[in-house]
Amino acid sequence: MSLVSVIVPMYNAENFISATLGSILQERDIPLEVVVVNDGCTDASVAKVKAFEDERVRVIDGPCQGFAAATNAGLAEARGEIVMRGDADDLYPPKRIAQQVKWLTTHPELGAVSGSFATIDAKGNLVAKLSCGQYAEEITEELRNGITRNHFCTFAVRTEVWKATGGNRPWLDSASDVDLQLRVGELCRVWYVPDILYYYRLHDASVTHRQGNVEREFFESIAREFQQQRLTQGSDELQRGCPPTPPQSDGQSVKKAGEHVQGMLIGSAWREHQAGHKRQALAMGMRSVIAQPINLTAWRSLLALAVKPAGRRRIQ
Repeated sequence: MSLVSVIVPMYNAENFISATLGSILQERDIPLEVVVVNDGCTDASVAKVKAFEDERVRVIDGPCQGFAAATNAGLAEARGEIVMRGDADDLYPPKRIAQQVKWLTTHPELGAVSGSFATIDAKGNLVAKLSCGQYAEEITEELRNGITRNHFCTFAVRTEVWKATGGNRPWLDSASDVDLQLRVGELCRVWYVPDILYYYRLHDASVTHRQGNVEREFFESIAREFQQQRLTQGSDELQRGCPPTPPQSDGQSVKKAGEHVQGMLIGSAWREHQAGHKRQALAMGMRSVIAQPINLTAWRSLLALAVKPAGRRRIQ
């Protein structure tokens, strides 16, 4: 079996890193190395990693320039033929690594395989399964046209492909993963399977909830615009050294994890309701209220879930 390298960029993740590594290291059938990149941790994160005393885990020092640069440092040290990434606060489901290795081993024409993902809250409770596509299919053309459907941490990529991209581009900040997905699609064929291959944790210390909506939307939009530039012009503005000026943070539009979780729970509750699962819908609705009790929208949604017959579409 091919050796797999899992890169884990880490900054002050003492509350989550043990669970993250435990979820990755449960894989025993595939030769594995986990490259943890210490990006300047000031808490007990490194000590918790070393406490595993697992020869498959090694810690390297990162450049302390953010997760994109830390990921690139891990990629430079990766010895595997297949590379995956896992953030230091998220989880791998059982058998994920073996499943993706099998795909790439039995399909040499593919350069990468990805999957669906779900969100969990700070305590690890399931929030929502994201709708990334119901069927297994090739997504190469989507990526080449600037369309992404899932999270880069669901990807398993042949190492030579990932390295050929040049790695994450730190200028793109929180959207460097979106940009990397698109550039992988330029270099190889990419497959998608509908299975949940990653659990993304929502909490206030995550990158998603530290950056303002205006900045996040700008970088995601420009990553897709860059893809169109490469498709039509052969290179993008960042490659040419003349990227646009990012917007200044207004400091006001940061979306808290509780709001994010609540919105996803409300959405999940209505999907269960439309599917005819009244009890599950009410349970999700109650969880959404508990997540942010002062939000009247959640209470109104719970009341509507209780009185409307299950199996009918929500009236907007």
